[in-house]
Amino acid sequence: MGRIQWCAAVLLTLAAPIRSAAATNDPVVAVAGLGVEYRGVTRDSSVEEFNSVKFAKDTSGPRRFAPPQPYLPPRGAVVDARAAAPACPQIPDAIPPYFGATPHQSEDCLYLRITRPVGTKPEDRLPVVVHLLGGGVVKGHTQEALFDPLHLVAESVSFGKPVIHVALNYRVTIFGFARLPILKGQKSLNAGMRDQRAGLQWVKDHIASFGGDPDRLTSFGLSSGGTFSSLHLMAYGGEQGVPFTRAWCMSGPPGTALNMTSDATEHHTRAVANMLGCGGRSARDEAAMLKCLREVPMERLAHAAITHSIQNHPPAGLFTFIPSVDDDFIPDRQSALYKAGRFVKGVPMVFGWTHDDGATNAGPPTSFQTEADIKTPIRKNYAHALADADYASLFALYPASDFASEVANYEARRHAPTDPVISVHYFRAARILRDLLFTCSSIDFGSEMTKQSRALDPWFPGVRLYDLNQSMVTRRFRGAGMPWLGIVHGSDIDYLYNNMFPRSTMPGEDLDLAGRFLASFVNFAYTGDPNGQGSSSWPESFPVGSRDEGANVQLIGGPWGTGSYRLPTGTKAEEEGSIATEKMEAMQHPLVDSTKYEEMVEEWQQRGQQELERDRLGERCSFINSLADKLGH
Repeated sequence: MGRIQWCAAVLLTLAAPIRSAAATNDPVVAVAGLGVEYRGVTRDSSVEEFNSVKFAKDTSGPRRFAPPQPYLPPRGAVVDARAAAPACPQIPDAIPPYFGATPHQSEDCLYLRITRPVGTKPEDRLPVVVHLLGGGVVKGHTQEALFDPLHLVAESVSFGKPVIHVALNYRVTIFGFARLPILKGQKSLNAGMRDQRAGLQWVKDHIASFGGDPDRLTSFGLSSGGTFSSLHLMAYGGEQGVPFTRAWCMSGPPGTALNMTSDATEHHTRAVANMLGCGGRSARDEAAMLKCLREVPMERLAHAAITHSIQNHPPAGLFTFIPSVDDDFIPDRQSALYKAGRFVKGVPMVFGWTHDDGATNAGPPTSFQTEADIKTPIRKNYAHALADADYASLFALYPASDFASEVANYEARRHAPTDPVISVHYFRAARILRDLLFTCSSIDFGSEMTKQSRALDPWFPGVRLYDLNQSMVTRRFRGAGMPWLGIVHGSDIDYLYNNMFPRSTMPGEDLDLAGRFLASFVNFAYTGDPNGQGSSSWPESFPVGSRDEGANVQLIGGPWGTGSYRLPTGTKAEEEGSIATEKMEAMQHPLVDSTKYEEMVEEWQQRGQQELERDRLGERCSFINSLADKLGH
């Protein structure tokens, strides 16, 4: 990792200054009830942006590690929100292909970026989508190029269903998730999630002045951003509600937040304190340790935390400082909360995963030579408390014989002399991690949200699940010499934003999927249901009166097209006799007669159903979810 560099002069120019007047050509929003105006800028003649809307005070000094304090400009102020806000302290280097370098950082970083269609008026009351940025709790900020909302907002206008997009900065790494008993006593743990809630609350309270509808507010995110959206439903045990009405979680169910009950984050916090000369072991020393950590310059603290994180969780230090149970904001581990009904109900949700979602979590593929090697990444990074008997049961559910096709497919892609020989055990590890981190919790919480919400409201719009089976990112990884990566983690995000691969350069099948996926997202923002203009038919995953304990899963893209399939739970799929429930969509009609076409569709349906059943998610997730206590979720 390169040396962290900072530029105070640039940070000064990036701050959101208060002006006495605004240029007549710039969009200006008067926020009702505050007596404050925000001055934005028009981009590309299609959107208006307010890049630096501050929602909480500077978090440096005595506010470091503390809950955010709301910020409002003085009455009568005109705030210049045109310039980009700084990022919160984080890894400054790029993490390709998802994140660029982040040179401009500050602890005065709690800002919103609001993007709306040109000409939006307060009376328009457009749906609002709020992006909780993912990045493994080490990276992410509102100006990240991959998440530039220009195309998303412009495309929503072209659909005839315009939306307002909001991105939200929050503290990450040790700044957002330090853990010490003294911080717990001060109700200061999970500061990064408290930042998110403060930002979401600002949006709910004031977005109407920007033309948004606070009653149609979708929290969405990828990876940790999706997990945070999920976890907010359990904040305070659901007793204080949430400042949003819908959630769209891409590879981000609540169960991704493993080890919430462990003391690992406290060990990491103390290790960083020792690196900085702030260490202390007794309770009496904790106050001195905290004072010292608050006085360390931001650059030194960030460098020490990032160095420690990378050493412990290479290569990028992901998920070193993480959310944890604090008996306040997060009163218990998430599965215990939602099983007990201690969460906000009646929130329509979409949970998705990619077909090879665990591939990048497994680590270098050549490190897997035996079955025992599968334990290493799981035990080191994700599930510290699993016993050998648990691994034996897990390995029996993911036998090598089930992954012969993965090995064969990889061998067919090997072309360069440098492409390594990869053992079947790598593909087993990748699939176990996919289900452990992303899939099983999505199904489990989705079922509970539906069941418990319907008990209160039979008209609850429901929860939907998807398995993405197509990716544009795969080509980039193959070009970088990693042909073993398939439909990897994060493949879905650019089907929304179209920044890594602009629409003008997309192959036809990706352009079609991007249009349908974004249409589903926009429809969901409007009604809580992804069905509607431009989208594929997408039934609820847990419909009223379903014949078994299974779920409908939308298989999106890939060789079998897009359609819904029935996923049984609890026993082997092949013994359940699952059937596809929806006709395949998102395919161009081939130039054959109708009888031949019907036969082809039937074959595609059967192959898609077989592909989903081959995952054996019913029995595998039944076992994984039974480990919730040991997994710390």
